[in-house]
Amino acid sequence: MKTKLLKFSLAVFCMISTISLFAEGNNAPEGATNTFAKYYGQVIGSSRGAADALLYIDLEHSDGKIPEALVHLGYTVTVATDWYDFTNKLNTGNFGLAVGFNQNYQWEAWKPGLLTAFANYIANGGALVFNDWRMDNDFAMFFNAEYTGVYNQTPMHLDPSIEYNVSNPMPLTNPGWNVFSTGVNATGDAETLATFPNGNGAIIRSNNGKAIIIGYLTDTPLAQDRQQLFENLFTAVAPPPIPPTPVPLSNWALYVGIALMLTFVVIRFRRIF
Repeated sequence: MKTKLLKFSLAVFCMISTISLFAEGNNAPEGATNTFAKYYGQVIGSSRGAADALLYIDLEHSDGKIPEALVHLGYTVTVATDWYDFTNKLNTGNFGLAVGFNQNYQWEAWKPGLLTAFANYIANGGALVFNDWRMDNDFAMFFNAEYTGVYNQTPMHLDPSIEYNVSNPMPLTNPGWNVFSTGVNATGDAETLATFPNGNGAIIRSNNGKAIIIGYLTDTPLAQDRQQLFENLFTAVAPPPIPPTPVPLSNWALYVGIALMLTFVVIRFRRIF
């Protein structure tokens, strides 16, 4: 009887703690510095780029290396200033990849418009990478996924398809969030690309490989692995837009070219003299 009472009390405590946590509103402490704010409104070009990416992150404690990952893959990156701006640009632009991370704020009046924009973008074959610390299943459904309600787990065990040049398992560290990772499970035809220790999904891919929802915040993986991990994820939903490599001339083609040039010089020389 005492054991059952203890388990019940623990369950009630966890439920109250969760309700209290999300009732606080924001995920970061009041006055936290947003290291991503310096990118708002920028268009970051890539010398290798042939496609556009749309990006918005509402807050980071430390650099998640998302712009660097996109530029290195060859994207020209348009950074939205808020979710309204992200929604408008997603509706009116021509982006090969859209990346949106909700890491600090509650969903407010912009939510319905963003849901509609996601639905249209995905229906038209857009590639999308997303997270949501609020664990809102209205968004998870677009990724054939559902949040489990379990949070703050580490490490992630990565599928071989996304482990290139990064630590596996990938430990997550908390730079100051209330919630820094969120369990999310695959439904329907979605596939799990990473798992947490309790078996919950950490990264889910769906929509014929065009959409990924991640169950961690951008500044929580190992600092030295962040850029490469996101490059792996972006590549997993959209081939990087790197221009074709020029085909080098063979030695024989080079010799023929030199011979033709010499022949031209000899002919010109004879005409002159």
